[in-house]
Amino acid sequence: MTNQEHAYWNRVLELAKSELKQAIYDFYVLDAQLVKIENQTATIFLDEVKQIFWDKNLKPILLMAGFEIYNQEIIPHYVSQLQETPITIESTQQGISNQPITKINDTVQLPRFDSNLNQKYRFDNFVQGDGNKWAFSAALAIADSPGTVYNPFFIWGGPGLGKTHLLNAIGNSILENNPNSRIVYLSAEDFINEFVTSIRLQKMEELKEKFRNLDVLLIDDIQSLAKGHLAATQEEFFNTFNALHSNQKQIVLTSDRTPTQLNDLEDRLVTRFSWGLTQDITPPDYETRIAIIQKKLEEYSFDFSQEAIQYLAGQFDSNVRELEGALKNISLIARTQNIDNISVDIVAQAIRARRHDTPKITIIPIEDIQAHVAKFYGVTVKEIKGTKRTQNIVLARQIAMFLTREMTDNSLPKIGKEFGGRDHSTVLHAYNKIKNAVLEDNNLRIEIETIKSNIR
Repeated sequence: MTNQEHAYWNRVLELAKSELKQAIYDFYVLDAQLVKIENQTATIFLDEVKQIFWDKNLKPILLMAGFEIYNQEIIPHYVSQLQETPITIESTQQGISNQPITKINDTVQLPRFDSNLNQKYRFDNFVQGDGNKWAFSAALAIADSPGTVYNPFFIWGGPGLGKTHLLNAIGNSILENNPNSRIVYLSAEDFINEFVTSIRLQKMEELKEKFRNLDVLLIDDIQSLAKGHLAATQEEFFNTFNALHSNQKQIVLTSDRTPTQLNDLEDRLVTRFSWGLTQDITPPDYETRIAIIQKKLEEYSFDFSQEAIQYLAGQFDSNVRELEGALKNISLIARTQNIDNISVDIVAQAIRARRHDTPKITIIPIEDIQAHVAKFYGVTVKEIKGTKRTQNIVLARQIAMFLTREMTDNSLPKIGKEFGGRDHSTVLHAYNKIKNAVLEDNNLRIEIETIKSNIR
């Protein structure tokens, strides 16, 4: 490698660091590597997903570095596979102030309306961990340059993991930087309700004007749109999506499963949901749960012992909302008993009270549920845990997951592990599918009640 190549790449890193927020720099730039510079072309090793960001946002930096070092234009060429040893250099510049590289242009003034954003959900109070760091970094980049980086952005994962927090944080950040931005946050159910109301009141044109003139559309729980009898609603959302996307307006969606797992959604919508970036959020690990608790404790006036924090973090492994709910129970006990310092005993008391209020039976082993379901449907436990997808085995597997979720206090990851190492989202999908099916299929309801009686 030549001194000029070193100087060029070092200058690129310096300029990028000075222009980008730290989290965005870490996500998009830190892993990039210069392979070589030849024939006025800089070959840069970079993940395919991140190449879009570089192409849209870092061209001026690459151009400036080229003229400064080589006194000519250096054209970038991105590769996602290495055939040569890259040049690895760390920028020598430290402590440079980080400024966002781009901002959404001020929009034309249109009638204001409520964005429905929850102001308490911000980036600065979102706790990062291994399970959500990529979704967080991508959300930061989108908030910094909406409509240009990942569009749409599709976040999926189980309940209580921070999807709604990130969705609102994106909107609040954009609105803070650009008060004229037209942003709407709502659940898919709310979108459906607005659609139905607009039809009833003959105000469809107003609905179209509202949603198709947005700068940012944030939709929570898009899986609610995946219902066969909502064909007209899917049609309207399809047209809204196309109108916004074609105008480079940002769309962010959340779901409890991936786009391809939204079985009742029209294929054309599934395809569009996959156009941009699809990123999952997984349950927080033990260290992240401790960090979440410590962050939440800033909202309370009492003191937690370190042992109490560690004990609480060990009791919940799949759902941040469960942690938050337990903290509220602890707060209630602390106020009632006039306690300032929270011990392990107080935490245990609150958790016992919380679980006593739920109908789950914690003493039933998962293998007992699997055995009873297998016997009822004439399959084996091995088949339930396996990968065969014949109709009777899939039904038995989903019902066993449903009953395990209903009758025990095991977390989604724990249930998935006991069913052949499946992902928590698979368990959640099975649970929701059977839960909805029993509402419409009386025979299935009777079958499940029979199995439950046998288990008990």
